[in-house]
Amino acid sequence: MITIEDYMEGFEIDDLTRTVMLYIESVKNGRRFYESACRVGRKKPIVLLKGGQTGVGNRAAASHTGAMSSDAKVFNAVCRQAGIIKVEQSMDLLDLSAAFASVPLPRGNRAAIMTLGGGWGVITADLCANYGLEVPSLPKSILSFLDGILPPYWSRSNPVDIVGENDPAIPLTTLEELLKWDGCDAVINLGIMGRRIFVKRMVASVRKADENYPQEILDMANQMLVDFEKKYIAHIVNLMHTYEKPIFGVSLLTDQEDQTVYRVGDDDYKGLFYETPERAVKALARMYEYQRYLSARK
Repeated sequence: MITIEDYMEGFEIDDLTRTVMLYIESVKNGRRFYESACRVGRKKPIVLLKGGQTGVGNRAAASHTGAMSSDAKVFNAVCRQAGIIKVEQSMDLLDLSAAFASVPLPRGNRAAIMTLGGGWGVITADLCANYGLEVPSLPKSILSFLDGILPPYWSRSNPVDIVGENDPAIPLTTLEELLKWDGCDAVINLGIMGRRIFVKRMVASVRKADENYPQEILDMANQMLVDFEKKYIAHIVNLMHTYEKPIFGVSLLTDQEDQTVYRVGDDDYKGLFYETPERAVKALARMYEYQRYLSARK
């Protein structure tokens, strides 16, 4: 009895709704849907996944709901004009909804990349190019600053490879230096979170190899990384408030305790960490798409 158009109009006036996440197979009243989406999209992002976009999916949607799906080209055009962020995969729907709920919108499409190891940085730079994001060269001021805290063999470019350095101050200071930079609209950090899992596994191996190894040293190694990650998440949230730029994370490893979104008290901003560079880059690119839509409507 309640249609997607009814829900859209409800989301428009609901103060608790900050991001609208939709899965739909058909629209009954196209004009009403379009007009409400235009109004909602100016206030809060709409992330949409549509089923029934192929012949096979269309038949499945018809058997499931009794309604035929709309023409894909027409529907895609409606989404673009209404500012709807249309995604193609279910994980994209969840990832982008997490991003809109956790970080500020990027003002532009220029990304700085900080990585624990070089390979991930190269992959992420390629992904940025594929998704319409720029990876600008570092200015001399940042090169000089990083020369003072990193070994002489660091990449000296964007992506910034911190070459596996274990000093916990290095990712904290490097991240802030990149956010200060006027030539950067967002930072993607790779491999900083998740090192506690690596250390936890290493500690377990040491314990198996030498049962007499001092337990307090092993416990201390584990706790240091746990404490660092809590500090790192809080630092990220503080930096986003200071510079109003989004920070996207990619974890080195994940386990059952890991999350995509990490809350810091009641703060509106949150730590955001994905399992792969692809997911982080796609989220940033689609958030920039929404920012462009808002800018064009001002």
